[in-house]
Amino acid sequence: MDNKRDMFSMKKAMEEREASQPKEEHVQEQQAPIPIENTDESNALAKTAAEAGVFLTSNNRHIYENFINRAKYGHQGAMPMKCKGTKCGFINMCPLHEAGDELPLGKRCPVEGALVKIWVEKHIDALDIDPNDPDYAVDMDMVYELAGLELIRNRAASHLSDDPELFKEKVVGYSPQGEPIYDDKPNLSLLILEKYGKRVDKLREQLLATRRSQAQMGRLASDNSVRAANMLKKAQELAERRRTRNEATDAEFEIKEDQKDDG
Repeated sequence: MDNKRDMFSMKKAMEEREASQPKEEHVQEQQAPIPIENTDESNALAKTAAEAGVFLTSNNRHIYENFINRAKYGHQGAMPMKCKGTKCGFINMCPLHEAGDELPLGKRCPVEGALVKIWVEKHIDALDIDPNDPDYAVDMDMVYELAGLELIRNRAASHLSDDPELFKEKVVGYSPQGEPIYDDKPNLSLLILEKYGKRVDKLREQLLATRRSQAQMGRLASDNSVRAANMLKKAQELAERRRTRNEATDAEFEIKEDQKDDG
């Protein structure tokens, strides 16, 4: 009994000693969060949140930075759908599902996010756009708009893959006898592809027109520069000849005889 009592007393004493000592992990968890500085790239979000009485911290910096990056060039950053797992209407085109990998349920679809990034980078390379140059801000907005339209067209194409019928028989009315009247209507996915395809073509034309006008302005500036350089060269050559000859040049003249008045 005495041994058991001693063991119990020792165990209790050790527990009390451990409880009295601060744990490093616990102390770290209780540390005050570090506010986001004004130099942070999430400064705009931090300022507006502070005006609302909410002070963002750098502990979740990556969340704020991801939001800023998504929203930088318009609404296209919010377009990638949230993963619904196997209940997603586009599950048949999901490469993660096809490969048997884990699906990011409840998070933004990485597949659509990757598609937008691929389309944006393709146009940036093709049009020689510098995304870090403020002069290309309008071009970047148009490129992201193109990527957003392509995302909608991609979804329409996925629906068309599952439902490839070009026309569907639908009830458009009823006869006086109450019998339904049918008519063939085009597949809605086809109409979406056509509608947004026109907008895609228009945006592409605007981007190319900007490049053509810039190239044309460059050629005109080059032509004017060449003319000015040629004129300057001729003037310099003429001045040099006059200086080296050191002789007068006869001027052309014509002697006119006085006309006598017949009167």
